Amino acid sequence: MIKKMKVFSLGLGLIGIALMAPQFVGAKATGPCVDCHTMHNSQDGTDLFDSPGGALTNGGCIGCHTGTNASGGNIPYVLSSGAPTYGTNTLAGGNFFWVLTDDTTGHNVVGLDGTNDTSDVTLGFDPPGFNPDFDANTQVNGGIAAWTNQLTCAGTNGCHGQHEVAGVPVDDFTAISGSHHADDAAIDGASTAKSFRFLYGIIGYEDTDWEFETSATNHNQYYGYDRTNDTPPAAGTDGAKSINYLCAECHGNFHSGAGDLGADTGDDAASAWIRHPTDYDMSNAGGEYLAYGGDGTYQPLVPVATDRTAALAAPVSNVFANAGDAIVNCISCHRAHGSPYADLLRWDYDTCVSAGGASACGCFVCHTTKDDV
Repeated sequence: MIKKMKVFSLGLGLIGIALMAPQFVGAKATGPCVDCHTMHNSQDGTDLFDSPGGALTNGGCIGCHTGTNASGGNIPYVLSSGAPTYGTNTLAGGNFFWVLTDDTTGHNVVGLDGTNDTSDVTLGFDPPGFNPDFDANTQVNGGIAAWTNQLTCAGTNGCHGQHEVAGVPVDDFTAISGSHHADDAAIDGASTAKSFRFLYGIIGYEDTDWEFETSATNHNQYYGYDRTNDTPPAAGTDGAKSINYLCAECHGNFHSGAGDLGADTGDDAASAWIRHPTDYDMSNAGGEYLAYGGDGTYQPLVPVATDRTAALAAPVSNVFANAGDAIVNCISCHRAHGSPYADLLRWDYDTCVSAGGASACGCFVCHTTKDDV
């Protein structure tokens, strides 16, 4: 019987290049294969990883992106092995760490605990507000209203990559196949590799360190769309390329549900809101909102989007210097992966109080007259 080669012996042949970390320039990865891939995924007749990944990856999406972020890091880590310091060594999307003990604090994707049988006790499989009509960039869950599978990183029931290929549901790795090694010089949404953060069809400006360090001039630039009605944007239109549309693929009724822009006329921005106004430019509202950031200075804690594709070549530093740069979006308030706070919020809503100063709570970055009443 032939004995399986031990990974240790394979590693000796690669130790010279293994001293170098892989590098990601945007989405394109370079560097030693061994840092992301395993040859056999076995040693002494047993699997090296409890949840083997596709493409012979070291533990799949979660395995490759588990670690501690540091200045100059080349891989974005979205799950820390130990408690991260929120806002210090966490990235734009936050971190899945907190959802391991509290499933209200993040998106509870399969495999976070190293197994394939994690469940979301609080919410179940169906995303809150799921609306299968948001299908411009291929259909989540095959367009079926009731989910029978848990959320994954990518694929048919995930956020990244395509949800289906030629109408066929796909898994994590089929959804993003080849993207880590593809040319992503132009983020135009034409392919997974050329989409913002591998979010198929979505565009934007990608901060080179995934917002490990941020400032008014150093951050992701999200693309938004200033809506005038409640109709889901069609495939190929600007509205279907926004970061809000990505969120709407799972939470459509929180985005463009009937009456979202006001109960009176359906598209009258002056009427009463029944939800926070995603895809809405604060420049239209005037008043206290024009004091966002004090003088319009971009605030990475409360990011707003732009509908100017020309602005996606570099981040916007003042959101009122040009029209269309102050668009409210889902991640103005939430982290995509998770945070220490309930509902993936960027700050603790339970301790958000008036008379606390704008820095005490992100709500007051936009609601500027409410922090001193």
